[in-house]
Amino acid sequence: MADDGPPAQDPVADGIRLFNEGYFFEAHEVLEDAWHVERGASRRFLQGLIQVCAGFHHFQNGNPSGAVALLGRGADKIREYPPDHLGVDAGGLLRDVDAARARIEGILRGEESSASVAFPTIRRRA
Repeated sequence: MADDGPPAQDPVADGIRLFNEGYFFEAHEVLEDAWHVERGASRRFLQGLIQVCAGFHHFQNGNPSGAVALLGRGADKIREYPPDHLGVDAGGLLRDVDAARARIEGILRGEESSASVAFPTIRRRA
């Protein structure tokens, strides 16, 4: 029996793991690598995930305006796909991203505190 080496890595799974651990910049980088090689229908979906990662990274770094803009653009791209594209629970993610974005908009209006923003997790469907 031939040894084919270690199993191929799944950059989308790696990006999701990093996102779920709160490493949004790192998740952005890993997903961007996958986006660069993707030539199919998933390219725009990956771009949406990357923008969501970047939005939360901006929020972590004290840039709520940048966060709102990127979260909105990323969510709009993800909305173009079925709710389980690439096995991602996109419907749940969009609900959570929209809620976080609304809270961040509240911070910008002086109605919310930064502690009110909960970072979502990305769930994958089996």
